[in-house]
Amino acid sequence: MGKIRDAIVNQLVGVNVRTTTAAFHEYLEYEELHRGEWRAPLEHMKAATQEEFEYLRRRMVAQTEVLRRQLDDLECLRSELAQIRRTPQYAMVFQDPEPLVSVRIASYSKTEELIDVALASVLAQTYERFEIVVVNDGPNERTRRAIAALGDSRISFHELEQRGSYPEDSRSRWMVAGTPAANRAARLSTGSWIAPLDDDDEFTPDHIEKLVSLARSEHAELAYGALVQKNLVTGDQVRIWSEPPMISQFSFQGALYLRQLADVFEYSIDAWLLDEPGDWNLIRRMTQAGVSMAATSDVVATMHMIPYTHKDQT
Repeated sequence: MGKIRDAIVNQLVGVNVRTTTAAFHEYLEYEELHRGEWRAPLEHMKAATQEEFEYLRRRMVAQTEVLRRQLDDLECLRSELAQIRRTPQYAMVFQDPEPLVSVRIASYSKTEELIDVALASVLAQTYERFEIVVVNDGPNERTRRAIAALGDSRISFHELEQRGSYPEDSRSRWMVAGTPAANRAARLSTGSWIAPLDDDDEFTPDHIEKLVSLARSEHAELAYGALVQKNLVTGDQVRIWSEPPMISQFSFQGALYLRQLADVFEYSIDAWLLDEPGDWNLIRRMTQAGVSMAATSDVVATMHMIPYTHKDQT
């Protein structure tokens, strides 16, 4: 029966089963006999590979640090910060009991969220002396018409001529998307303070009032509080806060900072090269440059978060 079975299989698959099986067994016997001889070279190759990986890792760390120093230019930031502190306007900001606050919003295509969530939360503030500066990341007629329909003179709408140029990789893109619009909105702000907000997130009703009071009482150039981050995919909620600011535990949507700082500290379109999200890159540079900060653990905003892996990258 064995010979008949082998003949049938040989015809079906085009190989000689007995010959192939015998050759395979010979290979196993040879491998077992010489295993000791091969082990040393294989271990040597493994060690060499690990050493090469470690060398490459150290090179990447060193190169990233060199790039970080070039992009940060902390000495220049510290010098310009010192100049800001010597201006008459700087002292006057802390003396004004009710300064104008500019709510800076960068938007793209979320018209409904911008109107119904972000702007609605600003218009419901207990602090009344504010302006809202919205800059769209490229033309958006639908959003332009929706804001015009509100008929509120405190809201100004601007558009970039074209959308910013971002990395193709989805994670890198997420880190810096909206950077040009955010920077333009900050430069267009006319208030003494800037309160950043994303187009699909919301302030608590006392956001501005609480942070202005904290900044003035502590003579802080930046004041911030905690946020609630809601994952719109999983439904999970987490509290975002740390003192001092730490990566993944700080967001500018929970902050308020001097308008004068915007002339020196901008979001970096190159933050992704350092594998840093835009918010963290900016607050890290502010911290290292010596910006004075004050914090409250009170929740001052809610972030509606969609992981970058679920976002439309078009």
